Amino acid sequence: MTIFKLKANCLAIATLLSTAATSHAAGFALLEQNASGAGVAYAGKAAIGDDASAAWFNPASMSRLSQRQVVLGGHYIDLNSEFKNEGTTTPAAVAGNPGRDVGDFGAEGYVPNFHLVLPFGESVNFGLSVATPFGLKTDFQPDWVGRFQGVTSDIKSLNINPSVSYKPNARWAFGAGLSAQKLDAKLTSASVVGAGAESLTTIAGDGWGYGFNLGVLAQVTSATRVGLAYRSAIEQDLKGNVTFSGPAATTQNSALVSKIRLPSSLSISSVTELNPTWQLLADASWTEWSTVQKLQFDRVNAGAGAAPIPVQDYEWKNSWRFALGGIYKYSDTINLKAGVAYDLTPVPDERRKVRLPDEDRLTLALGSQYTLNTRTTFDVAFQYVIPKKAKIDSTEGNPAMGQQSRVLGTAEGDAFIVSGQVAYKF
Repeated sequence: MTIFKLKANCLAIATLLSTAATSHAAGFALLEQNASGAGVAYAGKAAIGDDASAAWFNPASMSRLSQRQVVLGGHYIDLNSEFKNEGTTTPAAVAGNPGRDVGDFGAEGYVPNFHLVLPFGESVNFGLSVATPFGLKTDFQPDWVGRFQGVTSDIKSLNINPSVSYKPNARWAFGAGLSAQKLDAKLTSASVVGAGAESLTTIAGDGWGYGFNLGVLAQVTSATRVGLAYRSAIEQDLKGNVTFSGPAATTQNSALVSKIRLPSSLSISSVTELNPTWQLLADASWTEWSTVQKLQFDRVNAGAGAAPIPVQDYEWKNSWRFALGGIYKYSDTINLKAGVAYDLTPVPDERRKVRLPDEDRLTLALGSQYTLNTRTTFDVAFQYVIPKKAKIDSTEGNPAMGQQSRVLGTAEGDAFIVSGQVAYKF
C-alpha cells in the first residue's frame, strides 16, 4: 500500500467514524488522541514516545521507535450536565412563552484516531496521524428557557498530520510536521420574528486550515528525558449558510462567511525511570486561547431587509494544564497506569456562554497496557472529569427590538471517558 493510498484510507476512516465530541480539555480542545496516554491523564505526552501516537504529541519522540508501527484507537465520551435556572428571562416579544426549565444538556461523543510510524534507517522516522484535536457538543431542548442564546452547538474537526523526526545522536532528537485541518460547525438558537413569533436559526459552515508542529526530545540523564512540543495556530475561513425555520422567516436565509483562529499550544513533558518497575511522568501545557475573542458571521448576497447576525464577544484568555502520572510494570506483559490533571479554563466568568459553560476541571485517570506478543499491545483507560460549577450571567440581543434575553443560572456535571487502542508492529 502506498503512502498516498494509506492517507486517503485514513481520511475515509476518520470521516466515517468521527461524530461530534464533547470537549474534554479546557475550551473545546480534545486530548484524546491515544489510549496509552489516557491512563496517565496525558502526563509525559511529549516525552514518552512508546508507540506510534508519538507522531502526534511530539514528532521528535517517535525517534524512539525502531520498527514500523500502526496505532488504531477510539474514545467514548459521556458528558452529564445540567443547568439550574436562577432567573433567566426571555425576550419581551415572547414574554408570554418563557419556555421550560430544562436540566440536562449533556451529550455523547466518539473520537477515533490513527497513527503510523515508518523508520528509514537509524536516524530518520516518518509519521502520519489522523486526529480530532477540537470538538464540542452541547444539546439543550429546543423549548428551554435560554433557547435564544443557544440550543445545539456542534463542532467537529479532522486533522491530517504527516511528520518526520531526525535523531543525530543518542541524546537529541528533533521533529516537524504539517497539518491540514477541517472544521465543521453547526449552531442553532431561537430568534424572534414578526409579532411575538419564534424561529429556529441554524448557522452551519465548514472550512480547511493549515499549520505546523515542531518538537525536541532530550535524554537529560540516563533515567530522565524531556520533550518540548509546539503546535501552531490554524486560521479557519468558514463558508456556510444561515437558515430560519417558518415561511415568514425564509427571506432572512443567506450564505455566510466567518473566520476563526484556533489556538497554538506548547507542552513540556518529562519521563523519569525511578527504578526497573516505576516510571514518573509530568506535563505542563499552555494553550493560546486568546485567539478566540469574538464570534462573527457575515452575510453574503443577503436579500433586502436581512438583519445582520449579532456579534458575540468571548474574550478568552490563555490557559494552562498540568498533569502528573505513573506507570507500574506489574509483569512482563502488564503495565498499570494512573494519573491526575488540572485544567484552567480560558473563559472569563463575565463572558461564560450557554454554548460552552466552561470552568476549571480535575481529571482522574486509570489505565492498563497488555502486551500480547512481540508485535501487538492493547491499551485501555478510564478518565473521570470533574468540572467546577459554572456560573452563567449572559445578556444578548437588541432590547430596542424586543429581542434581548438574559440567561442566569449555574451549569454543573461531570464526564466519563473510556478509551482503547491496539498498537501493531509490522
